[in-house]
Amino acid sequence: MNHRYVVALLAAIATLATLALIAPAAGAAAPDEAILVLLPQREGATPGYDQGIADGLASIPSLSLGLTSATQGSYVREQALLDISQGTRVSRSTYSPKGVPPVGPLATTRALNGPGFLANWQRIIKRAETAPQTIEPGLLAESIPGGSAFIGSPGAAAEDAIPAADRSGGIAAVAVSGGGSARGDAGPELLLKRALLVQEMAGRYGLVVFSASPGSRGIMELRRIVALAGPGQLVIATQSPPEAAILPLLPIAVSGLEGPAAGLTSNSTNLPGLVAGIDIAPTVLEYLDLEVPEEMKGQAMRSEGERDPAALTPFRDRLDDLGPRRNPALALVGLAWLGLFLASGAIAGLDRVRLPVRRIGGLAILWIPTVILIPAALGNPSREVEYLIIVAGSLGLGWLTDRFLPWPRAPLAPAIVGLAAITVDLALGSHLITRSILGPNPGYGSRFYGVGNELKSGLMVLLLAGVAAALTGRPKSRQSALIVLGCGLVLGAILGSGRLGAGVGAAFIVAGASAVAAIMMLPGRMSGRRIAILVLSPAIGLALLAGLDALTAGGQGHLSNSVLSLDSFGAFLETVERRSTLAWQQLWRDAMPVITLICLLAAAFAIRNRQMFKPFDGPIWPAALIGGLAGGLVGSFTEDSGPLLIVVATVTLAGVCSYLLGRPADAVTETRDPPPRHSGTETSHPPPRYGATETPDPSPR
Repeated sequence: MNHRYVVALLAAIATLATLALIAPAAGAAAPDEAILVLLPQREGATPGYDQGIADGLASIPSLSLGLTSATQGSYVREQALLDISQGTRVSRSTYSPKGVPPVGPLATTRALNGPGFLANWQRIIKRAETAPQTIEPGLLAESIPGGSAFIGSPGAAAEDAIPAADRSGGIAAVAVSGGGSARGDAGPELLLKRALLVQEMAGRYGLVVFSASPGSRGIMELRRIVALAGPGQLVIATQSPPEAAILPLLPIAVSGLEGPAAGLTSNSTNLPGLVAGIDIAPTVLEYLDLEVPEEMKGQAMRSEGERDPAALTPFRDRLDDLGPRRNPALALVGLAWLGLFLASGAIAGLDRVRLPVRRIGGLAILWIPTVILIPAALGNPSREVEYLIIVAGSLGLGWLTDRFLPWPRAPLAPAIVGLAAITVDLALGSHLITRSILGPNPGYGSRFYGVGNELKSGLMVLLLAGVAAALTGRPKSRQSALIVLGCGLVLGAILGSGRLGAGVGAAFIVAGASAVAAIMMLPGRMSGRRIAILVLSPAIGLALLAGLDALTAGGQGHLSNSVLSLDSFGAFLETVERRSTLAWQQLWRDAMPVITLICLLAAAFAIRNRQMFKPFDGPIWPAALIGGLAGGLVGSFTEDSGPLLIVVATVTLAGVCSYLLGRPADAVTETRDPPPRHSGTETSHPPPRYGATETPDPSPR
């Protein structure tokens, strides 16, 4: 017999035998299986996001595509892998120690495909116990009957096996198979052999974690794994977290989800094309029809929308640019304001420009929440273009509103336009807010949608400034107090609703600020009843938000999932501890202690020297200023961003104060206090303006 026929016959027998191993018995339902493929970068590549891996995933048409945030806050490779194994995460800075203890080596038995374990795992467990939240490394494998399997390459790092380890650091089965390198020294036979090994192990274990070959070789292995996958098999492929200093996002792809290949999203992000690393664990467990432990905070991934790989790279680039551009853009607004003052003063003289420039600069600060949406609408313009739009747009709109609206009505324009634009964007999915420099910055895994902490207190001050401009000149009254409360209620619903701003802390901020301002607008003295309302206002705001959440989100909104779902007092204390820990850490980061102190001193200075703002055009302006400051202080104690809330509130209040201090000499007050009653032959005099001084401001407009 010709030897070629012999070889062909043996190959056919081997193929049939392999298929018999991985195929289910005739008439039996195929058991659900899950495969997690970690795709390392090609050898010698600069550690970071690998566009080659992203393109390789896109080249497999059956995969749904997206990006995944690797960690919360600062990134390290080991923490990203641990977060996958535990299905939840907190900022690495809340652990003690902050760094991840070395994992490994990966020890195995001599038996082929025998069990193994990761050394030093107890140090990982002890570190997790220090986090201000219930963290259980290895919870994914622990939740799968029979455990998980790991298939690695010779020389692969031990931490690659972390997602397959259970709570004790054990792995049900470990196999090592040579995969070749990016130089191409492994033929297609070896790649097929590794793919078949993955399928063989998947038939025995619910989850197989496969560390693929580097670079394009890994994509070829993935292609074969997906081709061999049958019904009832989930394949999740993502770039293996690299040894990079900063890495917000990684490419990820999934096959086996319900529906055709499309984009990826989850309830963690509510953003098309973006999921969280902690979503991998609940996705696997739900697919295997297993209960997802309460300790897992991730949400199962979904395949929906368009499969648009070309849109993922610009989206990632935009999110990468947000953090580095934030502070320079805001600083440039201040520098441009100073430049405007110096230039106009040099040309026209200080006496003519001092007050107008005060008003223009103050209004420019109030226009910032609106102007930052423009670059986001343009996609990802260059850094220089974005800075120009924000600086020129803020100062230009400040000049226009001051030019066409009389003092002190101008803040009404940025309040109406800004709050309306943000509300519309939130209703449409918060696409512009998310991509703006003051958005929630989803690339770093803390928040993915809605209004971030950077805007909450600032928007509260903006609302109060707009209300003050609308109620200018009105005396204290219950009607005015109700208007303030009503506007605060609307803003609280916008910022706090899970369907819109999704900021639970906004309930405390808005309730506290609007309660202070409303009580200051009530006639009469402060009473015990009013003090009680002030103290209880945050709780009242939270209760109203809970009712709104139940009506609009069926009890499944952001508030219900993040706060009301806490089933014990201990879980509530964990949430409080986590937020307070993060807030305290924020206070001591970089220059924040100095910045916070300066803001507090500025607030104290304004209160101590409040005479400089008089004559106020009605009691609403002191109420708005004190209410805005109260909101910033409340936010500093209730949000995990801590002092950032008082800093943002103080900067926005500085804009309002600058506008008020720019009062033109010809401004007419509109206070409508009733004239005093006189009896007999007393000579009547016209009622004095609210807080008026005897000498008018001689400065020209």
